[in-house]
Amino acid sequence: MRKLYLCLLGAAAFTVATAANATVTIDDTSFEATDGPDTTGSTTTVGYTDTALDNPSFSEFLTFTNDLAGVYSLTLSTSSLSVDFTSAILSLASDGSTVATLMPGFDNGTTEFWQVSDVNLGSGQYTLTITGDNNDTGALEGSITINANAVPEPATWAMMLLGFGAVGFSMRRRRRPALVQIA
Repeated sequence: MRKLYLCLLGAAAFTVATAANATVTIDDTSFEATDGPDTTGSTTTVGYTDTALDNPSFSEFLTFTNDLAGVYSLTLSTSSLSVDFTSAILSLASDGSTVATLMPGFDNGTTEFWQVSDVNLGSGQYTLTITGDNNDTGALEGSITINANAVPEPATWAMMLLGFGAVGFSMRRRRRPALVQIA
């Protein structure tokens, strides 16, 4: 009878647990055009284009809202030869406090890539501010990728604890064999 109760309790925990997917929405931007956000699994990509960048330096922003707390990674890239990023800062939209600073990943003269990994973000509104130098044509085109590794929901924690409890209960209930003396 106890095994039946444990099976029913485990089945109930499985039905309560749900998969967590972050939803990212674009609220405001200074870019001429954005494409997306496109979400595949836990990765959200936003394409951006701006053909009228200030010369010799520019500042652009993208304000977005995410609805799920978790551990996030952001990447920023461009393939415009005349553009060099000088900073990329993620801040809270409400008070402007800095949450993370993206760092250069690589720049091979054609493609420039900046990133930050493993940033704990709560659900809320954030602004990514990008500054850089513009040598010539004034065009900026690239993408921003946001990878979300969600923190488990309370139902998932409950299911894990229930599983550990069931294993512990079954181990405690086993009869221990008598120790055999070795002569």
